[in-house]
Amino acid sequence: MDRRTFHSRLMSLGSLAAAGTLLGVPGTATAGPRGGGTRSPLAGPSRRTLVEYELPPAEETHEIVKVPDRPMVLVSQMSNSRLVKLALDPRTEQVTAAEAFPLGSPDAMLHGLAVSARHPGRIWATHEGADRLLLVDPRADSPGAAPRIEREIVVPGGGRGPHYVNEYGDTLWVTLKGSDQVLALDHTRPGRHRLFDAKPHPIFAAQHPGSGDFYVSQDGASSLLRIDPRTGHTAQIPVPVEQGSTPVGLISGPGGLWVVLLGTAKAGTGTFGRIDADGRIVWHRLSGPVGRSAWLLHLAFDPRGTARGPGLWLLASSIVSEQARDLIIRVRFDPSWTRITGEEYAALPTQSCKAHRLLPLEHSVLATELTSARVAQLISARE
Repeated sequence: MDRRTFHSRLMSLGSLAAAGTLLGVPGTATAGPRGGGTRSPLAGPSRRTLVEYELPPAEETHEIVKVPDRPMVLVSQMSNSRLVKLALDPRTEQVTAAEAFPLGSPDAMLHGLAVSARHPGRIWATHEGADRLLLVDPRADSPGAAPRIEREIVVPGGGRGPHYVNEYGDTLWVTLKGSDQVLALDHTRPGRHRLFDAKPHPIFAAQHPGSGDFYVSQDGASSLLRIDPRTGHTAQIPVPVEQGSTPVGLISGPGGLWVVLLGTAKAGTGTFGRIDADGRIVWHRLSGPVGRSAWLLHLAFDPRGTARGPGLWLLASSIVSEQARDLIIRVRFDPSWTRITGEEYAALPTQSCKAHRLLPLEHSVLATELTSARVAQLISARE
């Protein structure tokens, strides 16, 4: 498969909060620390490699998940409803092969992917155009074997456009982008389900680790929907205009739920926040020259067992603006997860690719590129 490799010397920021160092960003000089306060010494330069892998051609390359306990990653291509199997080298995590397989009709619009805990070795997927939820055996032990759809569930109640899906015990939580609803469905008894009305357009859903409530990002309304799964009560939490607009990526993480703001076609704000158990949001903003105006689309935390220290990954995207940069950003935090202690930036080699989703692995992080049919991988020689 076609593999393009780029090397860059990236300076670790250590605990230089607000230093604004730009790492691997074309056309931008490295800036030193500014401001007062106590600074820890720099950890020294680390060698990072950016690799891009060509996937089978498609107009839209979307979601990405890792098959547990197998050296395989799965990627959805919505424009032709194909599931791409990426075989990984078990030691280096580099992609060794990529092959795409049809999953449903070409116009079914394969989109959401989620690992199933109730069905080990299987994944849940969505057909956004066909209004179906799928249980799929990706056949992860055989990279060249076509995945099998083991089960299909029709979206009930007239709901349309299943976008995101995730499994919480016996319940699937699904955002319905076509009908602006959120579906909670018992996958053991699909007749048991609830539909919640949302504002335009529900994108991600996640359960708060403290309160148990579900939150949904709504990018067309610049608001978060809060759902109490016990009572069915819902409430809207608008994004303060002074912070930005367009909540998109939303995941569970340390101390609550974390959300990023994309901004508008005219401006990104480099803003993300953490939602506490009471629904209050503590906002953070990137301080680097590129970060301050970044259009943030997605975020992810390291898998358990990695030793990178407190921090998260952000993905900046050109999905709504030709002026935006496509970036993988590492944000380091203090142990309490309340103060940013460092920022690192790496520009994707293919800009204007509308970078879409992030997947941290043990030694690297993958990012899908929506319009280039590529997956980028940032590999670090030292953390």
